[in-house]
Amino acid sequence: MEIRRIDVYAMRYTHSTGPFVLSGGRVSTGQEGTVVRLETDDGLVGWGEQCLITPTYSEGYAPTTQAMLGLLAPALLGADPRRVDVAYARMDAATKGYRYAKAALDMACWDLLGRATGLPLADLLGGIHAEEFPLYMGIGIAAPEEMRQRCAEALAEGYRRIQLKVGTGVREDTTRIEACLEVLDDAEYVIADANGWWTQADAARVIAGVEHLDVMIEQPCASLDECARLRNASARPFVLDESLVQLDDIVKARAAGGIDAVRIKLSRFGGITPARRGRDLAVTLGLPVTVEDAGGGDLVSAATAHFAASTPPALLLAGFLPGSMAAERIATGTPEPNRGSASVPTAPGLGVQVNEEALGEHLLRVE
Repeated sequence: MEIRRIDVYAMRYTHSTGPFVLSGGRVSTGQEGTVVRLETDDGLVGWGEQCLITPTYSEGYAPTTQAMLGLLAPALLGADPRRVDVAYARMDAATKGYRYAKAALDMACWDLLGRATGLPLADLLGGIHAEEFPLYMGIGIAAPEEMRQRCAEALAEGYRRIQLKVGTGVREDTTRIEACLEVLDDAEYVIADANGWWTQADAARVIAGVEHLDVMIEQPCASLDECARLRNASARPFVLDESLVQLDDIVKARAAGGIDAVRIKLSRFGGITPARRGRDLAVTLGLPVTVEDAGGGDLVSAATAHFAASTPPALLLAGFLPGSMAAERIATGTPEPNRGSASVPTAPGLGVQVNEEALGEHLLRVE
C-alpha cells in the first residue's frame, strides 16, 4: 500500500454558541482550519485535520499550515501509511519543526491504518477501555454572575467536569472562581485555566485566594519553571497544557514537581503519533490526562474521542470534542455530547464518513 495522492482543503468554522473569551481579552468567533485527504494506490482514503481556536493562542494558524503542507505532502508520496512512524520520519526529514502541519497528515495516516486493518483508532491506540467516557465543559470568561449561571447550566446538562477560563485581573479572577464554586458542589473536577496569562506574582495571589477551594489550577504562567515554583508553594493540584510540547516537557515537569495532570494538544505535539507517546508516558507516571486540540471539527473530535476511550478511566482527566463548538459539520458518525459524556466511533480508523461536498476551498493536489 502506498500513498498516491494528497489533497488539501481550507475550512472555516463558526462557533455554534457565539464568541468564546479567553485570558488577556482574546475573543474567538470562528476558526480557520485545514483538512487533508490521502488516497492510496488501492483506493483507500484517509482524512486528517488541523485547526486553531484563534491565531493569538498558539502556532499553526491555517495559512502557515497550508503553506507547509506544500512541502510536507510530496514527502509522503509513495509512503506506506500503515507504517505511521516511518511516514512521520519522512516528514521530519522534509522539514524541521512545524508539528502542527504534520499533525493533519499524521492523523490521515492513522485513519488509513485503521481502515486497512478494519480496526477503530482506539484499538490501535491500545484498546477501548470504555466506549462511553466523560467530557468536560469549558466556561469562557465573563462576569462572575454570568459564569456562575453557565456552571449551573452545565451541571443541569449532565457535565461533572468543568473548566473555568480566567486570566484578566487578580481580584476579578479570584471572584470568578469563588462565584463558580458556589454552584459546583456536585462537580468531580473544577479547573481554573489561565492559559499561561498570569505573571508569577499575580498567579501566586490568585492561588492563595482560592487555596481553600476544591479547584485545580491549569497553566497559570507561560513557562514550566514559573508553574513549578507555584505548584511547590501550593496545596492545589496543577494541570499543565501550553508548556507541554514534547515528551521531554512531561518528564521535566514531573521532575520539577510542577504537574499533577496533563493536557495534550494533538496539533501542538505534532499529531497522533507523538501524542500517543505523551499519553502513554502520562499514564505510566500515574498522571491523569486529556488528549484534545485547540480547535477543529468532526475529524479532530473523532480523534480525541478515540484517545479518551483508550485511556484507562482512572487516569482520564476528561474527554473533549473540539468540533462541538463548531456550527458546521463535514462528516457523519461524529461523536456528540450527551449528558456530559460521549461514545467513541467503532467503525475502522477515525470511524467517520466525510461529506466531500461540505469541504471548503480546494488548495492543493499532490500526486
